Amino acid sequence: MMALLLTLLAVAVAAGLTGERAWNRVAEAKTRRRQILTRAREQSQRIRRLARATYAMKQQRRHVRLTLETLEDECARLEQDIKRASRPENRIFVLEERRNAADAAWLATVEVGGTVADSAVPAAVPWQRRQFLLWAADDEAARARLERRFPHGSGFRITQLILRPGHATTPATATTAKLETRAAKAARLAAS
Repeated sequence: MMALLLTLLAVAVAAGLTGERAWNRVAEAKTRRRQILTRAREQSQRIRRLARATYAMKQQRRHVRLTLETLEDECARLEQDIKRASRPENRIFVLEERRNAADAAWLATVEVGGTVADSAVPAAVPWQRRQFLLWAADDEAARARLERRFPHGSGFRITQLILRPGHATTPATATTAKLETRAAKAARLAAS
């Protein structure tokens, strides 16, 4: 009987040791499983963050491309506007800057190809037609200034002489108005 008890005790101790090892393995497996799940969750979160960043970068890239295309179109349009504005027929040359307070701005078109007098030297200019800005009190004074610079007998002719649009013939009232004194201002304010 003792032998049986000892055998049972040995079997119980062996089973206990085996069970303890099994429990330790199960605990280690559970710990590894938790670690793997934690790493997988972290990887998933990292992938989601990177996906959001990638999506934001794609949107940003699309926005930059659209902006670039818009700017390229705008540059092309501005270059066309510059070419259109820089055509020789759109240029206005200033004949002279001297002017009086009562002078108005005049636009004159001068062309080469008028009659040349026998004693005059023909005009040797690299242009056929130009617009000039000049200042004069009236059209007669403007025509006289043009005739002095571009004489009719030398092959020039004035084809158009008009007031420049947007310029008044008389100076603005703000420049000719006198300053109001304090007494006059006080009287004006008291009256109103």
